[in-house]
Amino acid sequence: MTYPPDATAASLVREAAAHAPDRAAVVSVDGRRVTYAQLVANGDRLGSALLGLGMVPGDRVAAWMEDSPEYVQLYVACAFAGLVVVPINSRLTSYEAAIILKDAEPRLLVHSAGLEDRVHQLGSALAGVPTVGVEGSTANQTLATLIAAGSADPLPPRTVDELYMIGYTSGTTGRPKGAMLTQGSVATLALMNALSYRLVPGSIAAMTGSMSFVAVVPSHIYSHFAVQGTVCFLGKWTVDSLLDSIEQLQATFTYLPSPVLTDFARAAAVRPSAWTSLVTVLHSASKAPVEKLRVVADVIGDRLFEGWGMTENSGGLATATCIGDALPAHDAKDRLGSIGRPVAGVTVRVIDEDGADVAADGESIGELIFQSPSIMAGYWRNPDATVSAIQNGWYHSGDLGSMDADGYLWLHERRSDLIVSGGMNVYPFEVEDVIARVPGVRACAVVGLPDERWGQTVVAAVVVELGMTVTAEQILDACRAYLASFKKPTRVAFIAELPMTASLKISRSRVRDLLLRDGA
Repeated sequence: MTYPPDATAASLVREAAAHAPDRAAVVSVDGRRVTYAQLVANGDRLGSALLGLGMVPGDRVAAWMEDSPEYVQLYVACAFAGLVVVPINSRLTSYEAAIILKDAEPRLLVHSAGLEDRVHQLGSALAGVPTVGVEGSTANQTLATLIAAGSADPLPPRTVDELYMIGYTSGTTGRPKGAMLTQGSVATLALMNALSYRLVPGSIAAMTGSMSFVAVVPSHIYSHFAVQGTVCFLGKWTVDSLLDSIEQLQATFTYLPSPVLTDFARAAAVRPSAWTSLVTVLHSASKAPVEKLRVVADVIGDRLFEGWGMTENSGGLATATCIGDALPAHDAKDRLGSIGRPVAGVTVRVIDEDGADVAADGESIGELIFQSPSIMAGYWRNPDATVSAIQNGWYHSGDLGSMDADGYLWLHERRSDLIVSGGMNVYPFEVEDVIARVPGVRACAVVGLPDERWGQTVVAAVVVELGMTVTAEQILDACRAYLASFKKPTRVAFIAELPMTASLKISRSRVRDLLLRDGA
């Protein structure tokens, strides 16, 4: 299948407004509605105002914001003006945000009121970078004032190859890597996901994910723009409040992170009338045991949907399950435990260390690589990482999996070092870098151990200098100061030596085995 070759992030929004100008594009937690007509009009005004500040297409706009219609409006304005959005997770500390800012070198930082204290702590990372706030902040300039001052004239169309987003996904080397997503890759991904998600025209999303996750905007928000749908932010939610929202909104799409699968199944079984409007319930991000997925599927049936994607694919899916895959298994292998088959327009291979395809027998394991029309343009200012990840048009995921005779893919392990806890990516090097600064720490290794609720939990193995004393609380205090809460170890184990490989590298697999054996 092919997708429109000239579709851009900007054109998707304009087309939605042309077809459904009065339909709500976004609904905030407090019930504020922004129609497609308003989204486009304010997008032109804000985009022209940003260019009026001296910015030119290709300049970066860092966004450190909480979920809101204003955040969506900024994305649309940048799409119209040819500017590049650099989203910063709202849960990051100022230390972590500064690393991204120094790498991206934005011309402007837009922040929400709730993050103002952390903005003030950025120090030299913000030197020479003007800031713009939103309503409620103390900033002299706000998005509202810029919109009021901007021109109503439509901005010119954009081209597919223009850079639109830089989504940071840190690597094990410790240097954050910015995946460069273009106007065309984001638009294509939105169309791909709309098809894979089975979104109906005018789909209504009960949005449980946060815009802080790079993937949410292309995968969920733009995919709904592609079908002239409505994205409803829920803010902080519980399983019961989610069901209330689905029933009230008559939502057709929502997303379930791994930790709530069992709770949702129980609650949905008691309230079957609350979720009858749903067409698709997506589970993705962190791997969940098939037993947990089956509990949900036994309640909501074929609405449950599983997929595999990453930021490097413009934040969206490379594979997905299909209608019928969530139905009870008729053989020994439950397809709900797979990550499905390649989505339309994507080709996936499983290769061995020599680059040869492994047997499609469901047992032979290799690296998953794929071709996709929505693959990133590369990593921002990191040509070595780009060449390593994209070879001859194939993206090498680093994930290990297998393919069965029917083309279903089975994910055996996320990247060897990556920890996925509750759907959040935790890169061991980031945590190890902080722990290593604690006086008395000689060496450390951070790994993910199985956790029933979160999928994986972060555990640190620490070696202390001879004659020194280091406590677990010291380790945790350092992590609290420099890292987002989801990256903080839940346990600290003190060991005499870290197991090493023959090439004198830390053997994370042996560290995991050691911690599991000792119950640390």
